[in-house]
Amino acid sequence: MKRYLALLLALVMCFSLAACSNETGGGGGGGGGGGSKTGTELASEQKYVTYISSEPMTLDLNRRSDTYSSTILTNILEGLTRLSENETHDAYEYVPAGAKSWSSNEDETVWTFELNENYWDDGQKVTADDYVYSVRRYVDPNTGSPLGYRLACLKNYEGVNSGELPVEELGIRAVDEDTLEVTLEAPTPYFMDLTHGMLFRPQRQDIVEQHGDKYGAEADTVVSNGPFKITSWTHNSEITLVKNDKYWDADNVTLDEVTVKIIADANTSVNAFANGEMDYVSTTKVEWVERFNNTEGVVPVSYPSSTLTYSFFNTKDKIFSNANIRKAFITGIDRVELNDMCFGGARIPTYGWVVPTLYCGDINFREFAGDPVQEMIDELEAEGKTPKDLLLQGMQELGLGDDPSTLDITFSLAGTDDWFRTLGEYLQQAYKKTLGINLEISFSEWGIFIDNVEKGNYQIGFMGWGASMNDPYDVLSLHTSQSNAIYTGWANEEYDALVNEASVTLDNQKRAEMYKQAEDMLLKEYGVANPLATTVNTLFYKDYVKGYGMMPLSTMGYKSIQILEH
Repeated sequence: MKRYLALLLALVMCFSLAACSNETGGGGGGGGGGGSKTGTELASEQKYVTYISSEPMTLDLNRRSDTYSSTILTNILEGLTRLSENETHDAYEYVPAGAKSWSSNEDETVWTFELNENYWDDGQKVTADDYVYSVRRYVDPNTGSPLGYRLACLKNYEGVNSGELPVEELGIRAVDEDTLEVTLEAPTPYFMDLTHGMLFRPQRQDIVEQHGDKYGAEADTVVSNGPFKITSWTHNSEITLVKNDKYWDADNVTLDEVTVKIIADANTSVNAFANGEMDYVSTTKVEWVERFNNTEGVVPVSYPSSTLTYSFFNTKDKIFSNANIRKAFITGIDRVELNDMCFGGARIPTYGWVVPTLYCGDINFREFAGDPVQEMIDELEAEGKTPKDLLLQGMQELGLGDDPSTLDITFSLAGTDDWFRTLGEYLQQAYKKTLGINLEISFSEWGIFIDNVEKGNYQIGFMGWGASMNDPYDVLSLHTSQSNAIYTGWANEEYDALVNEASVTLDNQKRAEMYKQAEDMLLKEYGVANPLATTVNTLFYKDYVKGYGMMPLSTMGYKSIQILEH
C-alpha cells in the first residue's frame, strides 16, 4: 500500500521564487532529482563529500534529539519506510524500506508490517524483535528519551512510560521474525509519518547492552542495517560512511563512500565548497549566493523547508516567569528586519509556531490559522500600546520597578562565528530600541549551549526545529508536558489535552481547529516561545552530483545520490 502526502506545488514555487528568483528547483536530502551535468556516465569513483554544522550529540538512536545525529542515523539505520518524492517533486510517497509491505485493520488501529530480508553489517539478520526492542526502549522511562513521547499513540503508552506497566505491554510485538504488529490506542492520522522517521528504526539489544553508556559515542559502538555503515568518527572533524553490502537494497545504492565533514564556521564551509573540497554547501550569505549562482559547474537549489527558527524562554527564571515579559520579547522584534539584517532576506518571516509548509490533511495550517503573533502586534496597536508597555506591566507584576535598563537579561546563542556575532549585535540593538533593555549576549559552541539549556542555566535561547512529519502535531507536541525537547519549563494540562485530542481526531477541519486553539494558547496567552522565521533551503551542488531531494521532508538521505563522470 502506498500513500501520498500532497503539497501544493504553487506554494512551494511561490516561496522559492521569493527566496531567490534566479534559482532552479532542488533539495538536499536525497531521493530523486537534480544535477545539470550534460553527461550521463557514472564516475568510476563514487565518493560524495558533504558536511554538517556541528558534532552529533550521540548516535544512540533513542537518546538523540539533534539534527546532526539524525543526519547520520538516517543513513545507517533502516526504518520501516522511507519518504521519497514523486517524479514531479510535488508530493511525497511512502516507499518500502525495512518493511516490504504494510496493511491495517478496518479502523486503522492495528498495523502489520511484513519485513524485507535485511541484515546488519556484521551479517546478523534484522528481525521484528529489533524494531520491538528499539520502540520499547524509546518509551521505557529508564531510557530518558527526549522524543519518546511521540509514540504516545501506541496502546498502553501512558502506563509503560510512567512505569506502571512493563514495556512488554506496549502496543508493539513481533508476530514472527519477519512480521511486526503495531497496535494504537485510537486511529491516528499521522501514524504512517512515524514510520519513515527516527521512531521506527531498529536497535540491536546485544550491542546496546554490550557498550552501555558508551553506546553511540564512537563509531565502533554502533552497527548498521541501512544503506551505509560508519567506519570512522573523528570528533569535531569528520565522519566516514561506506556502502553497506549487507543492506537489502544495496544494488540501488551507487555511492561507495560518503565523507561528512563537521564544520561549524560558515566561512570555512563555503570556502571548502568553492575550493572543490566538498560537493555540497548551504549558505544564505548574499555575496556567496551571488557568487555560486554565477559559477560554472554549480547547481543552485532553493525550496521552503519545514524548519522553524525561534527563540524560547526559561519560564523558571525569575524575569521570564512572567507571561507579559515573554510576550514583550515576542512582539518586540521586527521579523522582516531580522530576516533582512541577519538572514540576507533569504528566510520567510514567520508569525506562528507552525511553519507554512505543514498541513492538516489537505488543509494548509498557516493559511487556516492566520498569524497569531501579528494579531498580538495588531491588538497592541489598537489599544495604543507597544511591546514596552507589556514589559513594564510584567515588571510591575514582579516588583521589578519601571526602568527596563536595570534588568539583567542574557540571550544565549549556540555559535561563536561571525554570523552569530552579527545576530547578537542585532538582537541587542533591536531590543534596546523597542524595550529599552541592555541585553547581554552569551556565545558558546553547540555542546556547551545545549548542556546549559538542559540544565536550565539560561534565560533566552535561540534554536531551530525541523519537522519530520507533515502535521502540526510535530511542532506543537514539543511543548506538551510529555516532551523535553525544548527546555522552557512550561507545562499546561489544557494545552496537552488539546494537542493530544487533535492528534487522534480524523476530521481534518476539527483537528485544525484544535491545533489553532493550542497554538493561540502557546503564543497569545502564555508567550512560551517566539517563532521568527522559516528556513528556505538555499543549497548548492556541484553539477556532477545527482539524485538529491527537492522537498523538505524526504528521508532518503544519501541513498539515491550518484556522482557523474567529471
